[in-house]
Amino acid sequence: MMHIMPEWQLIGQHIEVHNFMRGPNPLQKFKKLGLGVVTVPFGGKTNQEQFHPGVDLANDKGTPIPATVDGVVTDTDSGHVQGENNFGNSVTIKDMEGNSHEFHHLGRINVKPGQGVKKGQIFSEMSNSGATYSESGQGDGTCLDYRIVSAYGKYINPMTYLNNF
Repeated sequence: MMHIMPEWQLIGQHIEVHNFMRGPNPLQKFKKLGLGVVTVPFGGKTNQEQFHPGVDLANDKGTPIPATVDGVVTDTDSGHVQGENNFGNSVTIKDMEGNSHEFHHLGRINVKPGQGVKKGQIFSEMSNSGATYSESGQGDGTCLDYRIVSAYGKYINPMTYLNNF
């Protein structure tokens, strides 16, 4: 699955977005992290959002997904398949500060609500459940949509946590 990764430039009073999917070898523009390639950064634009409040990462189906913090699983949502108009299979982990770490478009989920998790513990795998999209237009790409909602209801840039992997 290929998301569009914009490059932000402040020009005058507005932000101009450059689409790295154009031109020769666009993939070299993407940032590679331990979990995969960032395809949509925090604040980027997707087909469904003008402001993406998370980070999308692409990798192979079945890539293990580790907890990015110590915390407690507060919610799981499973049984979704590719193409449904939702976040697909999801896990939410609440950290010690009360922030909710949301992981979407997962495959098999290996945790239950109320269960404690440690940073680095594998709790799921990357998949394409729910509403994903791709270069083919079929939504057949695999990705992880990682969002963090603070205890105060504001979105936090997940790169702070992802850069530690």
